[in-house]
Amino acid sequence: MSYSILRVSSNYRPLTCRSFPWTVQARTAIRAIRLVRRPTQLYANSSGRGGLGDEDIDVAVFRFTLGIPGFDDRLIPRVVGTALGTLLVVNHLAGVQPTPDAQLRSEWLGTLLATLCFFVPDIEERLREAMPGRGRQKTAEFIEGATNCFFLDPSLSEASKKELAWASFSLLKNTNCCGLLVAAGGRVLMARGAMGAPGIIPGDAAASLTALSEDLATHGGSKLAEVGSGAISQLWLPERTAFGSAGLQALLALPAGAQSLLAQHISSPAERPGLLLVFCERPRALTDREREWIGAIADKLSAYV
Repeated sequence: MSYSILRVSSNYRPLTCRSFPWTVQARTAIRAIRLVRRPTQLYANSSGRGGLGDEDIDVAVFRFTLGIPGFDDRLIPRVVGTALGTLLVVNHLAGVQPTPDAQLRSEWLGTLLATLCFFVPDIEERLREAMPGRGRQKTAEFIEGATNCFFLDPSLSEASKKELAWASFSLLKNTNCCGLLVAAGGRVLMARGAMGAPGIIPGDAAASLTALSEDLATHGGSKLAEVGSGAISQLWLPERTAFGSAGLQALLALPAGAQSLLAQHISSPAERPGLLLVFCERPRALTDREREWIGAIADKLSAYV
C-alpha cells in the first residue's frame, strides 16, 4: 500500500499550461480581445412583472366613525367630557362625608379633564380657522344653495385662461374660500367653486357667465362698484349680516350658505379695472395672511384681465 503511494508520488508533475494545451489558445484569444467600456443605462419599467404602473395603484382612505345617523364624530370628546363630569358629581354625592383630601384632589383633576374634553371641538374649530386651507370642510354639495362649476370666458387668450385657472386653483387650495369669480369691463370672466345655483346653467359656460355678469351689474351694490373702480382696494365682510348693509343680499352668485365675503380690486393697464370676489361658507373664514395672499393674486392677475 505504501509502495503504491510512493510510486504515484514519484510520477507527480505540477499542473502547467502545457498540461492543458487548450488553455494556451484560450489565453491568446483573451489577450486579443479589445475591451471597450460602454455606458450603462438603467431603465425602470413599471409595467413589467412586479412593477406598479398607474393602472395598478389604488389608494383607499378609510375613516372610522361610530356610524350614528345625525351625530357628528367631532363631538365625541364633548360627550366623553359630559359623561365624565356626571360620574364625578355622582361619585362625590355618593361618597363619604366629609370628603377626604385625596378624593378632592382627584375630583378637581377629573373636572379639569372633563372641561377640556368638553371644549375640544371648539378648540379644534378655532385652530382650523387659524390655519389657511384647513377650515374649509364642506363641498359644494353640502353648502346651501350652491352648485359646483368652473367657467372661463371663451374670448380670453390662452395665457389669460391658464393664469386664471392657476389663480383660482391656488386660492381654493390654500385659503378657506369655497368659491370665487373674476370680473372686468362689466363682464364676469371666470367663475369657479361653489357658486349660487340660481345663476348657473349647467354645461353652458357662455350663458352662465352672461347671467352672472347681468346679476353683478344689477345686484352688485355700490360697495362692489367702488371696489371695481378702485375707490376701495379691498372690501372684507366677515359675517353674512354685513351683506345687507353692502347691498349684496340679492346677489345670485353668492350661495345662500355663504357667510363671509372679500372683494379685491384688480388694476388693469388696459383701462379695464376688474374685481376678484371670494367667499366662504363660514363666518370670519379668512385670516389676515389669507387676505394679503388674495391681494397678491389680484395684483398678478392685473396683466391678464
